[in-house]
Amino acid sequence: MNDVLKTCNKPVKVTDDILQLTDTPDIVTSGDGEKYIGYEHIGGAYSGNYKYLIPEWGELFASYIAQVTGDGIFLDLGCGDGCITVPCAKLGIKIIAGDISNTMMTILKERARRNNIPLDNVTLCRMNALDIPIRDDSVDCVIANSVLHLISNPEKVISEIYRVLKPGGRFVCKNDAPGRDVELVEEYERENKEYLQILNEIYNSYWAELNLQGVTPKKYSWRFDRDAVCLKLFGKSETKRIEHSKPYFNKLVDSWLPRFIGRGYSDQVDVPPELHKTVCDKVIDACRAKYGEKFDAAGFHGVEDDIILTSYIK
Repeated sequence: MNDVLKTCNKPVKVTDDILQLTDTPDIVTSGDGEKYIGYEHIGGAYSGNYKYLIPEWGELFASYIAQVTGDGIFLDLGCGDGCITVPCAKLGIKIIAGDISNTMMTILKERARRNNIPLDNVTLCRMNALDIPIRDDSVDCVIANSVLHLISNPEKVISEIYRVLKPGGRFVCKNDAPGRDVELVEEYERENKEYLQILNEIYNSYWAELNLQGVTPKKYSWRFDRDAVCLKLFGKSETKRIEHSKPYFNKLVDSWLPRFIGRGYSDQVDVPPELHKTVCDKVIDACRAKYGEKFDAAGFHGVEDDIILTSYIK
């Protein structure tokens, strides 16, 4: 990958097999410049107790990436803990996996190890999506899954993606479509009431306690019209729907709760870690005592979304 990566022909620092191609902070929420949220500090909490599994939707997504990338190079921008990179590696795709968080990419490596998937074709890079360290017209396919809303200038990221793509290359975006089994969804809404009651009680009690300490939630998320921006730059797009509607069940203690405890939601970014732990322990202990066995049994029943993939073609 040396002919593709921008290294200025200088020695590159390597940490835990990850090329360090930027020295910018993992999170910037103040100042006059561009802001963004990285997940260095939440690491293992991001995907809860599912962080080493390979989701079926990830395998379906990977099959499409393999099809459009062919023998070329795939850039997983904001690869995180590897839910896309790892199933793509299983298919032998040549991958540049980039993220601002070394911690998340360390989990990616462990996800691959636990699933016996070699990363021989994967180059792990700590990089900043606002200044992608890849040469012009170098890669065949790019995704930035669950990334753009975490950056205050998503238009600049998209222009960088356009720059590094070869002519004819694709920027592939994943969207979700509601599951089609309406009756099942309505049945689950009834079953999910206790789960949502416990979750909301923890969340509301947490912020009520923090408000007494002068800490209020500030959600970092930047919205924009992705389709309008991309079509103006790329000129054309193509859409594919992958059917994936099927039931699932996620326990509170395996999914939402570990991420909440790990300060893994954007409105928790500014909460001081020690105060967070004190308040979090207090409200969760109170909730466990109130609900008893129901607390650990509570979970969310849902229907997996079909996958809508929009490819913007350079």
